[in-house]
Amino acid sequence: MTIDVHRSTPSGWPVDIGSAVPGLPDRAAFMRQLDIAIRMAERQHSTFAVLLIDSGLNAADTGLLDMEHLDQVASAIRSTVRLTDTVAFLSGNEFAVLLSVGNEGGAVRVVGKIVAALEALGLADVAAGISIFGIHSREGEALLRAAESALYQARRARQAVVVAVKAELAPAPSQEELERRIGAAIKEDEFVLHFQPIVKLQSGLPVAVEALARWHHPQLGLLPPAEFLHLAEHDGTLVELSLRLVDSALALLRRWRDRGVPLTMSLNLAIGMLEREGSAQVILGCLHGLSLPPESLTLELRDEGLHALSPTVHKNLFELAAAGVCLSLDDFGRGSASLMVLRDLPVHEIKLDAAFVSQICRSEADAAIVGALIGLGRKLGKAVIAKGIESADVRQKLCELGCEYGQGFHFAQALGADELERWSAKRNGAA
Repeated sequence: MTIDVHRSTPSGWPVDIGSAVPGLPDRAAFMRQLDIAIRMAERQHSTFAVLLIDSGLNAADTGLLDMEHLDQVASAIRSTVRLTDTVAFLSGNEFAVLLSVGNEGGAVRVVGKIVAALEALGLADVAAGISIFGIHSREGEALLRAAESALYQARRARQAVVVAVKAELAPAPSQEELERRIGAAIKEDEFVLHFQPIVKLQSGLPVAVEALARWHHPQLGLLPPAEFLHLAEHDGTLVELSLRLVDSALALLRRWRDRGVPLTMSLNLAIGMLEREGSAQVILGCLHGLSLPPESLTLELRDEGLHALSPTVHKNLFELAAAGVCLSLDDFGRGSASLMVLRDLPVHEIKLDAAFVSQICRSEADAAIVGALIGLGRKLGKAVIAKGIESADVRQKLCELGCEYGQGFHFAQALGADELERWSAKRNGAA
């Protein structure tokens, strides 16, 4: 088999992933092993590789049940690496390997064996990203981000494996350089959307997707909104960027509905966009132009600034809600304005902060807080969605507490548009 090797720059997008395969380390355990490997490599002046493997779980021709597939993938990967190497499950279709081989050529050869082993299981679209300690970074999170960015490039280029570019050959642009480029990035369509499903907790069936914006920077890879929205706001391109993302998201929603995928779309909305008079009518016009009902769109509002809204923002929010657009309060329970917002704004749903949700099986205090917030939402007639669900135990606990909806890596990571269609069809087909 021929392995095509390309190179990608490290991403600034933090990887936040969980585990659900018995017998394999999860992300937290993998990061602990990675920290140990870094300390040993520094003492011994040695190196190692980090591999991220997209197993092809969402391929249409998989024909295997999820857990059966994951077990087979894990066994196949283990059979190609040394006993001293660490294999971990990170999310829906991604595995990580901490590889004692510390050079690019050796890592590529091992990935070739992994790809061949997975293809022998009948899996399609297998891809991998590689980063090397001491070349791409000397820090664990940065190594994982570099491998994640390389994997993303492999998916885009439809290549089997991509190796991250040496960090010293790709110096990070300054904030000033990023701000100068953001206008051109909008025109050149460097902003992309990934989608994380929102499901009914009891059945696991998808009911909506949250659209997550990323800047695919040519040097830095995928950047999260926290690293570019403030730049767009500062240079005056926030409204243009927001409208492009709304147009892209709704166009995909129209396509999905035309193909029989009955989802609604949830979008994080920067309050700055609503500072412009008539913003509500622009958004409603986008829906009307695509023959989408207003209730097919949910706009998520973050706590920051909601306690002191301008009259223009206030007016736009009420116009949207009156027309049927759903308003959602994101990260509920963390911010200081949450209760006032529930009282003063036409909020339809609340999304529980992942920091509380993730600990409800370990902390009685967090379980009590989440239970109280669910009860409050239900009494006020609001839909309640739990974020950050990373295990079956957390899902079960939420069901016991009366939560109806949720999202997190236990169900699926953020997926590309085509991956989301396949994931949704597979879930609905299994129901």
